[in-house]
Amino acid sequence: MIWRLLKIIAGIMLLPVCAGASRAFYNLLITIKGVDQTGLFFLAGAAVYSVLYFSSLKFNFFYVLGHETTHAVLALLCGGRIKSFRVSSKGGSVSTTKSNVVISLGPYFLPVYTIFFSLVFFICGRFMSVTHEYTGVFIFVLGFSIAFHFLMTLDSLRTEQPDLVENGYLFSLTLIYLINLIILAMLLGLLFNKTGIVSFFTDTAAYIKSISLFIRSKIIKYKR
Repeated sequence: MIWRLLKIIAGIMLLPVCAGASRAFYNLLITIKGVDQTGLFFLAGAAVYSVLYFSSLKFNFFYVLGHETTHAVLALLCGGRIKSFRVSSKGGSVSTTKSNVVISLGPYFLPVYTIFFSLVFFICGRFMSVTHEYTGVFIFVLGFSIAFHFLMTLDSLRTEQPDLVENGYLFSLTLIYLINLIILAMLLGLLFNKTGIVSFFTDTAAYIKSISLFIRSKIIKYKR
């Protein structure tokens, strides 16, 4: 009971952090050169998948494939071996000779398709001088893929990880959201604006401080 309460408190405390990181991420988005209204491209991509998701066109097979592949890759990186690998639109499984927290929870924190598309864009940039012309398309795909990852992760947490949800649904969601946002910001920083990574973290800290002071002032005013 105490552990669950601490998880709830931690989840509430992470909300201002998520809000500050989201605002800082938007700042990073609009600094990307090569396309106007970068933020709109990203939001459009996220909105398109959200509409598909709530229309029951979720692309379950691709999520399961990415999810189980991430389990497998992390197991290999941790020195394990793959004994079996099964994927279908209704679910999947991977059996490995090694398991730990990183292997078990990694797929929830790593937006595998977002990372994959970023890698493709980076490789194309090495061989194609016109890659910048497709920056808008790439940003749209990033928005689509991160919405895909997050919404499908919600499904996965609810149906496949009831113990994780029971011990801290709010904490789990805020932490997953925050880590995914940080990874996405780092990918964009590496691809477009290396100094933007530093700015993202400094802006996040500044926004968190501002939000915290605002909440504090409201609490003090309420107590009076």
